[in-house]
Amino acid sequence: MKHNMRAPAGRMLGAGVAVAMTALLAGCSTSDPTPPSGGGNADGGGGDYTVAMVTPEATGEFYGAMYCGAQEAADEQGVTLNIQGTPGTTVEEEMQVLQSVLATDPDGMLLTVWDNTAFNQTMSSFTDAGKPLVMPDSFLSNDAYVQSIRTDSYQSSFDAAVRAVEDFDVTSGKVLIVTDAPGNAIQSARAEGFRDAIRDETDLEVLEIQYVGGDSAEASQAVSSTLAANPDLSLVFSTNIGAGTGAANGIRTAGGDDVVHIGYDTSSPQVEELRDGDYDALIAQSPYTMGYDSMTLISQILKGEVEAESITEQTEYSPWELVTADTVDSDEIAPYLYTTDCG
Repeated sequence: MKHNMRAPAGRMLGAGVAVAMTALLAGCSTSDPTPPSGGGNADGGGGDYTVAMVTPEATGEFYGAMYCGAQEAADEQGVTLNIQGTPGTTVEEEMQVLQSVLATDPDGMLLTVWDNTAFNQTMSSFTDAGKPLVMPDSFLSNDAYVQSIRTDSYQSSFDAAVRAVEDFDVTSGKVLIVTDAPGNAIQSARAEGFRDAIRDETDLEVLEIQYVGGDSAEASQAVSSTLAANPDLSLVFSTNIGAGTGAANGIRTAGGDDVVHIGYDTSSPQVEELRDGDYDALIAQSPYTMGYDSMTLISQILKGEVEAESITEQTEYSPWELVTADTVDSDEIAPYLYTTDCG
């Protein structure tokens, strides 16, 4: 499924400072995938404040990179950071961890969730008490948080769709999008951005969105059956790692050698699949920057250096890149490849 690009890949950054990322990521160097545990100062001591960080997928490379950034900022700020991740992405798994963390009464919290409505009530007592909540890579639907620091999911996917159609010379056929359930607002935004770009900027036909969660087997079946029913399928967009792995398998087993596959994220397996031709391009986020900026902000709020009420932009968008096989090994792209290695 390797395709020749019609034009060389250019740089596409969202809001944020990409140069800073390169220096920050250079500090990651160990191979332990376990989230770093508390100890805000570099010498292992903590500051006067404790921040809890709760995310899904504790051993995933995306969140591993986020932990690296958050710990780096905690060390710089002299604030103790305690990280608790969940094995998977279900509400039930994370709710159990979150409730136990809330019972420790942290001074502030960094929280990442996949369902942006399910945790509103659980977090209400924390935020009603005036404690700061900053949300890397997610947000709550009730807006009861200081700031969300994340990728512009809609715009990154919109722009990537336009680029993919142009760079891979997709001039006809149909487009399939495989994504998580509608309750995942961020992934829904990815799907909608890609869909709207195809509808607004091209003459391609967008098929009904397939909701496969992160289940690779379900995604594989959805893509292979769609390709069998639509031999003119020319472009597939997968919005998460599991869906991407399944989509690649579905395209391969159905003999869709001419289908262009665009995915989201740059975990190590995805990068290898990109090199092997299972993806034609990947949208890379900046989880390190999300963790670093979120921890810096909440530390400054706790120490009185920044007033939470002074934060007028409740959403801050971090940098992102469109990565291809031609650019994946470049110095420019290196900071966007996810890693759990923190030095």
